[in-house]
Amino acid sequence: MKDARDHAFQILKKYYRSNNRLKSVRDQYFKHNKLQQRDISRSLVLTNEVVRWQGRLDYWINGFLDKPIHKLHPSVHLILRLGYYEAVLDDLIPQHAAVNSWVEFTKNELGKKFSGLVNALMRKTIGVDPNQKNNNESLSEWASFPEWIIHKWTNQFGENNTNKLCEYFNTLSPIDIRLNCNGMSKESIISQLAELDVEISQSPQSDCFFRVKSGFRNIIKSDLFSKGHIHVQDRASGAVVELLDPKPGHIILDVCAAPGTKSGYIVEKINNEGKIFSSDISQSRMLIGEKRSHELKWPIQWKKKDASEDNYPMADRILIDAPCTGTGVIGRRTDIRWRRREEDVESMVTIQKAIITHMAQFLKPGGIMVYATCSLEKEENWNVIKWFLKLNNNFCIDSGKDFVPNTWLNTQNCLETFPPRDKVDGMFAARIKNNDE
Repeated sequence: MKDARDHAFQILKKYYRSNNRLKSVRDQYFKHNKLQQRDISRSLVLTNEVVRWQGRLDYWINGFLDKPIHKLHPSVHLILRLGYYEAVLDDLIPQHAAVNSWVEFTKNELGKKFSGLVNALMRKTIGVDPNQKNNNESLSEWASFPEWIIHKWTNQFGENNTNKLCEYFNTLSPIDIRLNCNGMSKESIISQLAELDVEISQSPQSDCFFRVKSGFRNIIKSDLFSKGHIHVQDRASGAVVELLDPKPGHIILDVCAAPGTKSGYIVEKINNEGKIFSSDISQSRMLIGEKRSHELKWPIQWKKKDASEDNYPMADRILIDAPCTGTGVIGRRTDIRWRRREEDVESMVTIQKAIITHMAQFLKPGGIMVYATCSLEKEENWNVIKWFLKLNNNFCIDSGKDFVPNTWLNTQNCLETFPPRDKVDGMFAARIKNNDE
């Protein structure tokens, strides 16, 4: 019978052989294999943490090899990553137990041919200190980030802030929930959460966002969630909608919107009074948003659309949740750091410029458009806005001062959070006004 180690191995084997997101691979695996809850929880930890720490794990493994690490049999390499994680970084598993378990696993999975090598290398873990960086170990290897990201962040934020970013992203990301108090008081929702054994604290800079300390699974199973009184959303993501400041009666476009978390917050802001047209280029993600909207009777019209070329109705508010490299959510999506390449930044910028230029024509005179990304890279953020404003002098920056926490505003009065400082995801958003009469 398979245990959590076996499940984690099979999931990661599929992940490393594909270009798919880790979460997608894992969800598909869980869908086609019946796992007990404890094995789901453990395989979640193993897959997330091995991908997160693969740079440091490979540094340790490589130190005991007499040949380049890339010449290892792929399955042996994966077993060693899993084994070194459990033996060195995981406090739950005694070192000797991890060694024995992964040697036995190798025999069962690959035969005795490779078990001797795994045994020899796993026994070396006894001498590895997880808290001590070696003098010859780079920040890239120690913090487990690609060299290009470390180099880029050091140039942009400085060495000290880059260290802080890496440290923040290598700790467990907080889970925020948004309370929808339309129809039920905040006090009543909080009281019901307590009855569900859910422990929460206030999220940064908000009255309606709360941080889940424990009991998250109970929330997802609850009527509070199924009936739309609670939504899972990072506090910084919510600030993007607050910057948009939609009003009752407005016609609103939310493009690149699936699965619709921000669309749902817009519904609350306009008190169900207005028209929301949400769209996305991905059919499957759009259908998720459409399903949730139907369940909660939200006044949202969902359509599959390309925001760089399709037609839209004229609108009072436009939210562009632009496709981006996602470097602001690396802590939450552990695979982003390894799946992104340096050239992806410029590829995204090309798409972002096409979208903002195209969508601007659908903004009514006096209307507001918010351009947002969950990227930390200046090329995708202020540089795109600066480029757009230079070519469109009938648009200008409208300060975010009255809409989001002032400490989250940069020198251009745009929303720009820095995760280690603000304790939220990395988010950028610019509020742009159409000055045409």
